[in-house]
Amino acid sequence: MEGLKETLKVGILSLAVLSSSALGSQTAAANDWIFPTIGTGRGTWDTSVGLFFWKDQSHVRNLQFRSDIDLGPGVRYHTLVRSNREFNSLSGFEPHFDENYLEGYGYKEDNQGRFSASLRVGNIRYLHFPYPDSIDIFDQVPGIGDLKGEEATAGSATGYSGELLELDYAHHSGWGAHATALRWDFGRKTADENSTSHNRNDLIDNYLFYRHPIGALEFETHIGGLAVRTEPLGSRALGYNVYLGTRSQHPGFSAGLLYEKLHNQPAYTGVLVTFALDPVTKAMGSVAFDYDRSPQGIAMQIPLVSGTYGHFAKEAPKGGILVGEVKAERLRTYWQNGQARNYYEHRLSAWGDTSGKHTVVVMIEQPWYLQAEALVSPNNFHDLRKWERERQGPAQLSQSVTYQYYEVK
Repeated sequence: MEGLKETLKVGILSLAVLSSSALGSQTAAANDWIFPTIGTGRGTWDTSVGLFFWKDQSHVRNLQFRSDIDLGPGVRYHTLVRSNREFNSLSGFEPHFDENYLEGYGYKEDNQGRFSASLRVGNIRYLHFPYPDSIDIFDQVPGIGDLKGEEATAGSATGYSGELLELDYAHHSGWGAHATALRWDFGRKTADENSTSHNRNDLIDNYLFYRHPIGALEFETHIGGLAVRTEPLGSRALGYNVYLGTRSQHPGFSAGLLYEKLHNQPAYTGVLVTFALDPVTKAMGSVAFDYDRSPQGIAMQIPLVSGTYGHFAKEAPKGGILVGEVKAERLRTYWQNGQARNYYEHRLSAWGDTSGKHTVVVMIEQPWYLQAEALVSPNNFHDLRKWERERQGPAQLSQSVTYQYYEVK
């Protein structure tokens, strides 16, 4: 594992050098690195509060502030801070970072495929990069064991903390490879709180993948070191998983089945349903609606106030010439007790001049919506009651956004 420490050092240095070479322009020739940015000093922020209620109880909780700001090409800062560590109340004031990290990221694409790299340093609760495939959506979401209260175990660490390096190569044939390396840091020593190893370097996953349509079906498989689903998260085991589902049509929905077997782990089976943007999924996504079983109730995360860093125009200027564009998708995931505690903006593509020095920037935001529900259980489907009783239920919310850059003469 000592090699992972050197890998992280090389990753930091490489991203810094490559990012500095990209300063001043989004445009890159074939085979060059691309470092997407919406412009130095530009970003978004918002505040929200959580609600939980049922016929015999109601709670206001999880008051949070979220902020994202670009610091340069391929470099950005993200934070998500909640007002306290309480499980089901707003009592007291003890600010706590659910997420708080600096990220350097970029990708290199040619006619064979795309190589993507991301280095995040800080507190992290969302690992998917460069974008989750169907199998990834089943991944366990960090829980709520770190929150105080009768229902939770106070002081239990959740999420990931340290230096996180992710490398991904996707060949146009459907084959590819992915690896996630983490050096535990900032108060967290390892995924195993009982471990005697200090500041350990871990591979959270390292696997080959294959994604390809089969007629009207979508086929995916991951083979190698895969993340273990039991908490505390951060360990891996050798094995494989397979997903077979219908191909998503827009507008419409898709569905599929997962089978997973890792060494010394029970066999998992799962069901994934993805949805289109419609009035129902829009309403659920706008408030992070979730039905919870333990304790039983309805959970939501209500938006309060939002704003931006830097100036964004509401519409394209008259006579303006489109000179650049960044397409992105914001994702949030949650499952346990409906506590939405992460956020990530995937920069999917970029072209042209997005430095914003002499341009008008228009941010076009689509509504948030419930994009997917993934149910996974350490049981097979023969005993549906047991399968349902022991299942995990990650949900994924999505919001598409386009940043357009216009030159005005």
